Formats: sequence, C-alpha cells, structure tokens
Amino acid sequence: MKQLRIYTLKDKESAEKYFRTCWPKHMVSLPKFGIFINSVYLGANEQANQVIAVVTFPEECDVNLLNRQYMQSQDFSEDMRGFTMTDIVRVDEIEISETLF
Repeated sequence: MKQLRIYTLKDKESAEKYFRTCWPKHMVSLPKFGIFINSVYLGANEQANQVIAVVTFPEECDVNLLNRQYMQSQDFSEDMRGFTMTDIVRVDEIEISETLF
C-alpha cells in the first residue's frame, strides 16, 4: 500500500530543515520498519512550508501500528534530534493505489 504524506510545517525555514536534515536519516531508518520511501519533495511557492513524501507499506499491514512503532523507536529519536517537533503543524495521509505510468 502506498501513501502520499503531506507534512505542513510552521514556515518555509522549518520545512527546509525537516527536508534536508531529517528525511535523509528517515531514508535509512524507515526501511528497518518495512516502510519504503518512493520520493520526497519540498513544496514550492504557496506550499513552501510543506514536505511531501510518497511511501510504501507492506501489504495488509496495520499502518497505524507500524507508524507508532517507528515513532517510538530510538531510530526516530535520533533522526529528529535537533529538530523541533512542534514545527510540524499537521500531517495529511492519503492512501493511493495505482499509477498510469
């Protein structure tokens, strides 16, 4: 199962920091939990305060449980070290199923 995840941060600077410092670490730690990153984007213009990711979860997994396990892990804590979590004001998760190309 794939998800489009939109992280809305308090401002452009926070989004840049989250994108450039945390996501490279997530690319290493998330696969340990069976979560694979397809792509990650930094928003532009009016969405410059957003980080957009497409991730793949194992088929028929409990996505909420997997997310909880990851977010309670030492890996996640290390990934987020030095970043203020309250700078993330909202996370939208949209399940997607297929592409035309």
